[in-house]
Amino acid sequence: MKRTVCLFLIFISALKVSAQDTYQQRVINYINNYKELAIAEMKRTGVPASITIGQGIIETEAGRSSLATIANNHFGIKCHEDWTGDTYHFDDDAPNECFRKYDSPDQSFKDHSNFLKNKPRYACLFQLDISDYKGWAKGLKACGYATNPKYAEILITAIENNNLQQYDLLGLDANYTANSNSLDSTNAICKIQNQDPETDAIVSDLVSDPQHGRVYFFNNIKCIELKLGETLQKIASEYELGMKRLLKYNDMTSKTKVHPGDRLYLQPKHRNGDLAYHTVKEDETMFEISQMHGMQLLYLYEKNKMIMGTEPEAGEILNLRSDRISPPKLRTKQKVIQKELTSYHTDSLAENMYLVKKGDTLYAISKMYNLTVDQLKQLNNLQSNALSVGDKLKVK
Repeated sequence: MKRTVCLFLIFISALKVSAQDTYQQRVINYINNYKELAIAEMKRTGVPASITIGQGIIETEAGRSSLATIANNHFGIKCHEDWTGDTYHFDDDAPNECFRKYDSPDQSFKDHSNFLKNKPRYACLFQLDISDYKGWAKGLKACGYATNPKYAEILITAIENNNLQQYDLLGLDANYTANSNSLDSTNAICKIQNQDPETDAIVSDLVSDPQHGRVYFFNNIKCIELKLGETLQKIASEYELGMKRLLKYNDMTSKTKVHPGDRLYLQPKHRNGDLAYHTVKEDETMFEISQMHGMQLLYLYEKNKMIMGTEPEAGEILNLRSDRISPPKLRTKQKVIQKELTSYHTDSLAENMYLVKKGDTLYAISKMYNLTVDQLKQLNNLQSNALSVGDKLKVK
């Protein structure tokens, strides 16, 4: 009897331990394990302890990620050209990516501090007050630390939910004087105008070469925006890519029609998008969504359990980083065919006719075919500049 009771108590105790092993408990353990190290790094380099701990929690899933457990890498820092230490490879945004591997978490924390301290792009952060964790979080996002547009909010939430700001104050000496600079002020130190207002994507790593000064990074991929009158052949030649490679990078074919303002990638797109999810808008295609998020079309279909060539219904939520359990509701075949005609056109129609798509104007169409607006209106007996999606215009 005593043995039975003993076993029962052990079982109950095990259940309690298991119940305690929640995400929040892992967070508490992570903080307790690394708060002293974060404070020491703050005193050494000036990176707020709250920022260091908060980033560590997010990047490692509170210490559980394979990158942290196998490579002791707590901040997702990739190898880069200047890394000479051990490496760890696994599939992240691209297959078999190279990440830094450390002998201990201490090395990872020190390298993280040095990474921020020594990179010119983050220099502006060190002009902020060391207790201004909100300014630091927004500054990291503005300076390009992460592509997730909600990164600053996620980091601030992690700090405030776990009262991590207390460790900034613990690390300050008695002679500390607050710095008046704040990223929230109108004279923001870090140049947030480097963000694209349409996509909230970081475009701060502009190429310095005057000829290629228009190149920017989206989802950590080099890309450009197509200008009026430019062709894919011209871009392929200018950037020495070759036509086949440019088409492959952008999931295009020789029949794909492009327009001014379209984003073209100069490197392979990633397996994962810049965000976790995308809500499908009316008439959006999988191709357009893959271009919008810097994600390979094949993986967009695979993650959402869809057959290549099918299209999702408007309002459906697509996964850009994880796999869906079941496919989304699909658009009807008639709508898909109409959208293909509207977006990409057939060769026979393209020779003499143009199908109006969303956002088209008479001016833009006339420039495509070396016509004036008046000539285009005369060809089509138009009395006004108004256009409707699906209209067929004579262009010859």
